[in-house]
Amino acid sequence: MNRLLLPLLLIIIAIASFFWWINPHYTNVQLLQTQLGQSNSALDSMSELESVRAGLIEKQDSFDATNIAKLQKLLPDNVDNIRLFLDIQGIASRYGTSISDIAVADQNQKSSSSQQPIGPSGKQYGQMMLSFSITTSYENLSLFLKDLEKGLRLVEIKSLSFTADNKNLNKYKVSVGINAFWLNSKK
Repeated sequence: MNRLLLPLLLIIIAIASFFWWINPHYTNVQLLQTQLGQSNSALDSMSELESVRAGLIEKQDSFDATNIAKLQKLLPDNVDNIRLFLDIQGIASRYGTSISDIAVADQNQKSSSSQQPIGPSGKQYGQMMLSFSITTSYENLSLFLKDLEKGLRLVEIKSLSFTADNKNLNKYKVSVGINAFWLNSKK
């Protein structure tokens, strides 16, 4: 009976040690192996992203700095309406006039709530209505508008109205309304 009891006791101890000690450690090892696999796949995707990032930085560095400056002037990443008015004043001064009656209205806030949905705008750009007046001759106005068109800043002329000067019939007071655009940095 002793001969049967000892092997049976050892088998029971082996089964009990499996459930109380070996099985919990084995499940812990399996969990750690799955976490290691996930970490390795994340590391692989991170190295892939780093190589893509390095390629994009290399492309960006290949661009000419003057072209980047021109692009930032064409479509800046902020409103910068003061710089725009200084540029317009520079154009106007070439033709012996200056801008006056300056007004600024934000197009995004100006539109009525029935036209614009509630919540953030999905646009990747912002726009602002700027208006000003100049007093000049028709020939100088034509040249002024051509220079404004050829300027680096992206603007859209929305309104143009003339009023004849009572003192000098060759001069006109011209009211100009433009939309200026910029990139939204919220995206």
